[in-house]
Amino acid sequence: MKKLAIITGTGRGLGKSLALSLINQGYTVFGYSRTNKISSTFFHFNKIDLGDPFQVKKIKLPCFDKDFEEVVLINNAATIGKILPITLKSQDDIIYEYNLNIIAPSLICSNFISSYTNSKKIIINISSGAANHQIASWNNYCASKSALDMFTKVLEEEKHKNLKVFSVYPGVVDTTMQKEIRQAKPKFFPLLKKFLNYKQENKLEKPEIVATKILYIIKNSHKISKNIVSVRDIDLN
Repeated sequence: MKKLAIITGTGRGLGKSLALSLINQGYTVFGYSRTNKISSTFFHFNKIDLGDPFQVKKIKLPCFDKDFEEVVLINNAATIGKILPITLKSQDDIIYEYNLNIIAPSLICSNFISSYTNSKKIIINISSGAANHQIASWNNYCASKSALDMFTKVLEEEKHKNLKVFSVYPGVVDTTMQKEIRQAKPKFFPLLKKFLNYKQENKLEKPEIVATKILYIIKNSHKISKNIVSVRDIDLN
């Protein structure tokens, strides 16, 4: 079976690991990000700033509807944003964070569903436990991830043809985003010590492990009934 995967944020971290995992599983992968370190005949890099909706609107997804039996979209790209109270962020900061975290996934999902009418379709929206918790100075991140969860639920409610859609909580992953969190100013981020401890106590999950669990969700999408899935609940043993 010929399979296609479209992934945002493949430049590093979880997105890169997801792309490599899917390539190893026989997928042709199209990656959308600002940078690229993947070299494979089965990987096609598309340079883009996903925080710019004008660039996102111009995305032309690969037209392989008749050639691929399964197409997967993983909306992985996101930003924690500046870890500051909302009053200390510029209007441009606020707009960019929402553009990248919720506007881009919404636009790409619409494009994706419309582009592949006959193929089996799976959408994985990478969310966060922050969608359910108010965290000081994570204002736009918490709000946009909460919005992404509801967007996922509504896509399911709309009953699009041949579509399974999930909002996935990857847990605390050892990525650049975690590094940014550890560099936050303690006066603005009361939970700083908690996140420093994650690193010091080796509690950060490797991106490769999380990617493997997300691949499990993709392979078993027909068996999973709930839209919101935490990788912590997935046992690969």
